[in-house]
Amino acid sequence: MGLRDIEKKIKIKSAFQVKDAEMMIKELEQMVDNISQIKKQLKKFENKYGDRITENKEYYEKLAVLRDELGLPSEIGRFDWKEAPSLKDKLTGRGFYDILANEILELGQNLTPDNGGIMSVGELFTQLNKTRPGKMVTIDDMYRSLEKLINAQLVPPFKVLDSGSKIVEFTTVEFSPDHDIILNYASRNGFVTKEDLLMRTGWAEERIDRCLIFFDENGIARVDKSYSEGTKYWFPGLIGL
Repeated sequence: MGLRDIEKKIKIKSAFQVKDAEMMIKELEQMVDNISQIKKQLKKFENKYGDRITENKEYYEKLAVLRDELGLPSEIGRFDWKEAPSLKDKLTGRGFYDILANEILELGQNLTPDNGGIMSVGELFTQLNKTRPGKMVTIDDMYRSLEKLINAQLVPPFKVLDSGSKIVEFTTVEFSPDHDIILNYASRNGFVTKEDLLMRTGWAEERIDRCLIFFDENGIARVDKSYSEGTKYWFPGLIGL
């Protein structure tokens, strides 16, 4: 192959690369434009059928999936993430904190099947920021929004354990003093064993079994049976302590 043939081949290859790049950019622009059009249509749809959407679980769930795929907040009617409180928000306790309170409540309800509806403040903070990639909130902002939920009686006041850990409850399950004592022990390592509880509490085995069955049946604890380590009761909502 002569020098001219090689030069011609290089030019042809270069032309193909330029054309390929142009096609790729054009396709990307079309995708972005399509997403923009979908968001506009979604906004019109939600404005038109707002109340009816929230009253129909099936519609609401389908829209929630679509919003997730588009990278939008899950709250119907909201099309942007609010990353931090403004000065007005801080002075009034509204705006950003109302939005964050809704996010916290929704997160707690969504995670209830996994943790039984209880979460340490530390675990809640971790899980909350996982839902806001690149838009993390501070622990102080989370506390202010939690106080709004408590004041509105949407969640009960913090459960403060003897270990000093604070627990947020997103469940209607009622805890007895015995349950609180076991939660206190579980908060130290994220799990308990019946043998350890027998030694620490001095209770009868039946009393401990009753509490452990309660935690298991309400999804608050997960039973892990191991030949080498025996049976452990893990509390997913306390693991992030």
